[in-house]
Order: sequence, then C-alpha cells, then structure tokens
Amino acid sequence: TATRTSSLSPINQIQSAPYARLKGGFDKMAISNGGYCIESPSRSVSSSTLRFCLHVCGTQSSSGSYGDVYIPAGYLFFALPYFGMRNIDGKKQMSLSTKEGTVTVKQMGWNTGWWREESRILGVFRAVPLDLAQQRDKF
Repeated sequence: TATRTSSLSPINQIQSAPYARLKGGFDKMAISNGGYCIESPSRSVSSSTLRFCLHVCGTQSSSGSYGDVYIPAGYLFFALPYFGMRNIDGKKQMSLSTKEGTVTVKQMGWNTGWWREESRILGVFRAVPLDLAQQRDKF
C-alpha cells in the first residue's frame, strides 16, 4: 500500500513458473498468478521498492510443512529495493538489490490490540539474475 508521500506504478502481471521449488527441489507448491508494481517514495530519493505478489496453494499438508511452519494458501507479498532500468547486453533490465528482501502474508490478528489485517514476515529472499539462477539450479 502506498503512503501519502509515495506513488505506485501501474500494476503489471507476472509471468511465473507454475510451481515454486521447496526443500531444494524435493517438494513443490503451485503458483497460479501474480502482479508487480514499483513504489517510489518521492522525487528526491533515488531508490524505489519493487513490490510483487504471487498467489500460491500453500503447504498445509504434512508433506509441505517444515515441522510446525507452513506456507498458508493465498497471496505471498515480496518487497525489494529497486534502482531503475539499465542496459545489459543491449537488453533493458531491472536493477535490483542483491541484499535480502522480505516475504510477508496478510492475516487477521490481535497483535496490535485491535482485530485487523496485519502483515507478518514469513522470511527473506534474494534476487539473482536469471542466467546465474539457471547455472546454479538445472530444474
């Protein structure tokens, strides 16, 4: 959600793989759709935030959970610093942070003393160039 001092780009559809690989490839979770946008805080700040979400089937079965931790069905929300577009080998590509971004879910809860929708952090992720990711993982 944009704040009063930020603005959002139009929302674009994501073309994703049909499954997310879990447990190093020993398990998978279906992805059905998603979208992304760029949030820019103000004209004076050079970095923005890439925000995207993916709708997933979750891992509530015992085969997809990690002990008492599981991924709920619904949307996963991701956020990562974005530094604009750049030309790499004649192609325009997003310049993204290589540091960790956050993965969150939105759930109803009482953690603030009020019954309301809250964002809860599931974990972190790193953006890796596609060619490097394909070298590391042959799946």
